Formats: sequence, C-alpha cells, structure tokens
Amino acid sequence: MLKILKKIILSPLALCFWIPLIVMISYFAYRHMAPFGTNSILTVDLGQQYIDQFAMFRHTLLAHPSSFFYSFSNALGGDMLSEWAYYLMSPFNLLFLLVTPQQLPSMILIVTVLKFGAAGLSFGWVIQKLKFQNGYSTLLFAINYALSGWFIANDLNLLWLDAAILLPLVIYHLERLFTQKKWWRYSLILAATIISNYYIGYMIALFVCLYFIWRLTWTNQIQSRWLTIRHFIMGSLVAGGLSAWLILPTFYQLRLGKAQYQSTWHNGFDNNPLHLLFKLIPGSFNFDQMQQGVANIFVSSLILITALLFFISHRFSKSVKLGALCLLSILILATTWAPLTLVFHGMQYPVWYPYRFSFMISFFLIWLGAMAWKKTESLSYKTVFVLLLSYAGIILYAWQQDKTINYINHTSILVFAALALVMLYQLSRKQHDHLWLIIITCLTITELSVNTKLTLDNFSYLTNTEYKRTVNALQEATNVLKQDKNWYRVAQTYERTRGDGMMLDFYGAAHFSSALSKSTPLFFNHFGQAEGDNYVLYSNGTLLSDSLLGMKYIVSPNGKDKNQPGDPTTHIMANRPDTSAYKLKKVTAKNVIWQNPYSLPVAFAAPKAVTSVKMLSNSPVQNQNNLWQSITGDSIIQAVNFTSAVGHNVNAPNVITNAVIRRQNKQQPASLDLTFTPQSSGSYYLTLGGSMKISDFNILLNNQVIKQFDSYRHTVIINLARNVKNKPQTLTFQLKNQQQLNLENVTLYALNQKKFQDNVANIKSNALTITHRNERQISGTITTTTRKPTIFTTIPAAPGWHAEVDGKAIAIKKSANYFITIPTKAGHHHIKLTYTPPLLREGIILSIIAILLLLIDIFYRKSQRHLH
Repeated sequence: MLKILKKIILSPLALCFWIPLIVMISYFAYRHMAPFGTNSILTVDLGQQYIDQFAMFRHTLLAHPSSFFYSFSNALGGDMLSEWAYYLMSPFNLLFLLVTPQQLPSMILIVTVLKFGAAGLSFGWVIQKLKFQNGYSTLLFAINYALSGWFIANDLNLLWLDAAILLPLVIYHLERLFTQKKWWRYSLILAATIISNYYIGYMIALFVCLYFIWRLTWTNQIQSRWLTIRHFIMGSLVAGGLSAWLILPTFYQLRLGKAQYQSTWHNGFDNNPLHLLFKLIPGSFNFDQMQQGVANIFVSSLILITALLFFISHRFSKSVKLGALCLLSILILATTWAPLTLVFHGMQYPVWYPYRFSFMISFFLIWLGAMAWKKTESLSYKTVFVLLLSYAGIILYAWQQDKTINYINHTSILVFAALALVMLYQLSRKQHDHLWLIIITCLTITELSVNTKLTLDNFSYLTNTEYKRTVNALQEATNVLKQDKNWYRVAQTYERTRGDGMMLDFYGAAHFSSALSKSTPLFFNHFGQAEGDNYVLYSNGTLLSDSLLGMKYIVSPNGKDKNQPGDPTTHIMANRPDTSAYKLKKVTAKNVIWQNPYSLPVAFAAPKAVTSVKMLSNSPVQNQNNLWQSITGDSIIQAVNFTSAVGHNVNAPNVITNAVIRRQNKQQPASLDLTFTPQSSGSYYLTLGGSMKISDFNILLNNQVIKQFDSYRHTVIINLARNVKNKPQTLTFQLKNQQQLNLENVTLYALNQKKFQDNVANIKSNALTITHRNERQISGTITTTTRKPTIFTTIPAAPGWHAEVDGKAIAIKKSANYFITIPTKAGHHHIKLTYTPPLLREGIILSIIAILLLLIDIFYRKSQRHLH
C-alpha cells in the first residue's frame, strides 16, 4: 500500500503531475478564488464566453442531445457541431456534469489545475520513454512545459490546453515511426489532438510536418526513410479521416462565418523580433499583451541553458543541430513575419491572444534541453562565459527599453538576472549530489512560480459573489419560463453575458462565438441590434421585432435589488417602455417577467411577397416595417418630426437627421434639446447611426438617462416612450468631452398600435401547430390560403436545413435574405423541417473508412507476427 501511495504521490512521474497542479492551485487559493473564497477564476473570455458553452455542454448531455447539432439558444438558431469542435470536445468537460451553473466557476478552477498537471505528466512520461531523462531530473523539464509562459498566459483559454497536453504524445508516437512499422497509435493520438480543438490541432499538424522533416535528416536511421515517409503519410491521412466526421462539417461552417473575414496580406514584420527576448523575463504579460502583443515563450533559465547545450554538444551531428536551428527559426519567424504568422493561424490574424502556437517554441526548447542535459556533467568555463554574455545582453537591452515596454519593469528584470545567475552557478558546480538536484528543482519551481504570480497578478477577476447574483436572478426567471412547454423566444433588458440562453437553457437571441455565421450579424445589423463579427445581441427590440421573432417573454429587473455588483439593475442594457403593452406574467425577487400577447409562432402562412423582401443598409425601422408589410399588407410605423430644437452651447439645426452640432464655448457644458408631443398612445422609437458612440454623449428623455448597450457599429433603434399621448417629451443629447456630434440617422418613429394588434390577430389565424420538436427538427400542421400560400418561419436559412411538405421534399427559399420560407399550395399541410450539418454524412463515411484502414493494419501486423 505504501509503495502504491509513493508511486502515486512521490514518484518522478507523479511529481510531474502534482507540482504544476500545486503551483496553480496555490496561486488560485492565494487569490481566494472559488472554491477557496469569494473571488472566481472568471476573466475576459472565460467569464464572458466559455463558461456559457460549458453550461451548454451540460444541458446537451443531460437534457437534449440533439443540440449537439443545432440550438435555438445560439442567437436565433445556429449550427452547434462547429461550436463543439472549437469549444467543447475536451474529455475534462465531463466534470461539468457534476455541478450546477452556479458552481461552474469552482469546477472550472479544478479542471484548469488538472490540465496543468496533465501537461506535466504528458511531457514527463514521453521524455522518460525516449530515455532523454530518468528519475527526478525528468520533472525539471516536465514542469517547465506545464508552467511555461504560454500555459500561464492562456490558463483562461481552457479549450486550447488539451491539444497542447497531447503534443508530447503526438511527437512520441511520431518518433516511434522511425523505429517501428506501426503507425496506428500515431494516427489515433493525432486524431485525438485535432478533435480536441481543430484550431490548435491545425497548428500542431504544421509543427509535426516540420519536426518530421527535421528527423528525416538524422543519420543512422533504423529503417528505410521511404518506409518511414510512407507510414507518416498513411498515419497522418488516417488521422485526418478519423476526425473527418467533426472537421468536415466545421470547415463548412467556417466558410459561412469566420473564413469570410479576410486578413490583409503583407510581407512585413508585425513587431520587433528583438522584443521576443523580453518574454524570457518573468511576468512579461499583461492585458495589453493579451490584445496585441508578443509571443509568450517564457521558460525557466534551466531550459535556456540546457537548450544552448544541445547546440554546442558533440553528441549531436552538425546536420541535426542545423536542422533544429532551422525549425526553431521558422517558429520564431512566425511570431513576427506576417506571411508565416498568417499561415500558422489559418490565414487570419487572431482577434486577441496573438501567436497562439507559441507553446511549440517553448516545447521545442525544452525538448532540446531534455535531449542534451546530463545531470552528471557540469558547464564548461567557455559555456558559462557565453551564457553570461547572452544574459548580460538581454538584461541591458531590457533595462534600456523598460520605459517604452509596459509588460516588464526593473523589478522583474532584476528577478530574472538573479535567478539566472544562481542557476548558472549551480549548473557550473562540479559536485552533483542528491542535494544539488533538489536545489536545481527548487530554483526551477521558484522561477516558474514567480512568473505565474507576476503574470496572473496583472489581471482582475470576476467575483464569485457577483457571478452567482446574476446567474441566480436569471435562474429565478428561467424557473418561471420553463412552466411554458411551448416553443418561444425570450428577450432580456439585462444580461450577464451574450450567452445567457446557453447558460440557463432558454431560447434567447444573443450569442458570442468564433464560429458565428456571417449572415447572423448582418441580419441583426439590418434589424437595428448591436452586433460584431463574433457576437449578436438583441438589446434594442421593438413591438414589431418582438412579435416577428417570437419573443413571448421579456425579462427585466424589478428594481428592488440592492444595486450590488451582479444584481440585475447593474447589468441593464436596454430601455423598454413599450413592454407596458404586454401582460405582467410574474414579479419575482429580482425580476419582472412580461408576457407578449403579440408574439408570433415560429412559422405561419404569409403572402408570396414575403420572399421578395430586401434588407436596406442602416434602415432598421424601415426593414422591420417592410418585412411586416410583406406579411400583412399594412405599413404600421412611420417617421414623425420633432416640434422644436433648442441648443445649449451648441447650434440648433433646422433639419435634425445627419446634422452636426458643435460646442460653442469649449469650457462649458453642451447639449441639444429636441421636443415632440405624441399624437397617440403607441410606441415611439429613435434611430442612432453607428458613428454615434454612446461613450461620446448621454441621451436623456425628460432628464432621465436612457440606458443603451455601448458597442454597435451600424444604426440601432432606441425605445423611447409609450402611453404618453399629448404629453410633451424632451429628448436631450448631452455631449461629454466631444466638441461636436454628428446626429447620424437620428430619426423619430411612431407605431400604429391599433393596426399592429389587428395584424397580429390575422397572422395567428394561420399559424403552425407544432406536433413534434427537438433542437434539430420541427414538425407540425398548418393551413395556407390562396392569399397566403407561403410558410414563413423565423428559423435562419442555413445550409443543412431540409423541408418536407406532406412527406415530399421541397426546396427552401429565403425571406429578408435570412429566414426560411416554404412555398405551398393552398390547403392543410403537414410540414417537417430537419437540420443535418452539411458534410456530416461525408465526414462519417471518411471516418468509417479510416477506422477500417486502421483495423486492417492492426490485424495485418498481428498476422505477420504469428507467421514469424
């Protein structure tokens, strides 16, 4: 029993796992992160995007597995297989099944430290198997990989870590190709790497090709190079085949989204290559570096010294060393020279987190160091001299640049110098006993721990208390909504993130994802909602858009919370006075839930004209009205004029739309008052152009600031007033620090409430009655008429959707260049809509072929062994 415990806890391989885990968990406990306190591990994308995906992972496996393929929690509906391929294929994610959404931050921390431990174990196991190192010297290199700069800087990017964990195993099985005739293990581990995260897997595939070419240059090959090349090609192709069921559909989705955004190609350098030296200094990473910085390649001084030993050692031929230098140079060049950077990132510059492949530089330096270092040898005086000169150059250059580089300082430079000199002294000593190895190990752990602390101290984290307050409030609302078993969408006037629908398992209309189809932000733009290349947000709804999109419930703060961080009132993103037209569903402790009686079903009969509607640029109100008019024949919203304009320290324009107001006295406050008196009790809306950044001005109605989501790039709709007939209203544009303001697309609109209500009743008379549904299929019955022969749906029209009417396949058409419509003849029909990810069938066939090839090779090898 004691031997088993020793092996699990104190053996060299065990320590390869435990030391990185303990370093990370110690830091998180020091920061009082849950489950060790009231803070959390959530920061940047981990708190704003990934955690919602992890919750979705849980809902999919425990509640509705069809959302593995498609989900209506993905904006208005979207493919999910590509999202799983990027975010959710880690086996570590299974641990999320054990917790509730409220407990996710604690489990994310546990998963994070387990991944750090797994990285150390993976590297340690490989260098022992290849006999690079043995005993406790193994952990010196293993913990350097697990706690290298890339891992620390990307501890929040959990989805990338699995592929990096598997990299040592990929290289190990690649090495076996040079000594054995088996390639199936290489295929399996490479396929697992690609499946774990196709993006990092792609980068690793590039590295594997470079590494293979380098290994081919070695002399004294055990078997024929052509045989090894054949096995490499076969193994790589089969690995691609094994992952084809996931990668082919994902590639198709990328063509619909991310691949449509082009990066500007140029032949220059994106940064100063010498700045890469600063990344060898502990703590050389901060928030600015996260957005647009230099590659993270930090490793301890032990690795810098032992990697140099590889290049001066007589045990390796000149060709091997030259090849290693070329490989390392290519990787380093890819962190600064634009064409190579684009190649390593799939021909697109990454949005934030630059040089995502840089863990391969650290890996290769550690790999070379592990190959070269012998703990029985000490450094020669010549080597020490060269290293001292190198360190002196780095330190002096860093010291000189300290005032212009914000991610290093004199303290971190001195720490770097001190630790490097102590390590250099220890490695140059002649006596190498057990105590000496312990000292080297402690120095290495210290250096890696210092980098961990200095790096992660640069970031602020969401408190667990704040996270729970918002999630609990949304859960409270969701508990009420889940009592309704019908199909509907939910709008919010406050949010925690754009992934709330995924977190709490409801159909919202927001999403944040790298896999977002380009057509979705374009539609949201046309409907006056905030959007970006990788997110959409339904924050500026109108009665018209709520009705069209099936927003049956609106969730808002009830205003009774204490306004503490995380309370709904602190997350308000929209002003929705028009919800007073809806029925009060329920008031809970934190929420008020409105039920929209005008919400339309997911599909209904409409005139044929609905397929001819075109969306206009920067005309969201007109777009909503045009779509409504194509369905009902009525125009129900129109522009109205302001009755007066009064400037306070600004000019008062006669024509408001697209006017420019200028501050007259630069030292005095400046504002423009626009007045109007509603002639009806209906809703009034205002449009703001994309150039009118809310950070430049305040917008007030009757001296009350109107909340508005502050990130939009096209014209958006502001919900102004309702039930204020004959009551004068004053709209104020209050300049902040700007000297002028362009009133781009500032136009006032009024909705005809009576006509709107009549139209809704008419539409509902030919609605779809759903008889069966899951996340990728909707079936039901509907009656179309001679005047309304087309079935209009609010399901985004995407490749993969297939329609059947009365059992016969029929071609899908589009409305507003976004929604599915189905042409029919007048009568009663049974319709079925089914989504299957494009190329999924082809991918599955390729994967089956790859499995058969793998099995044939395994059985063939076994039969050959029996024959001999």
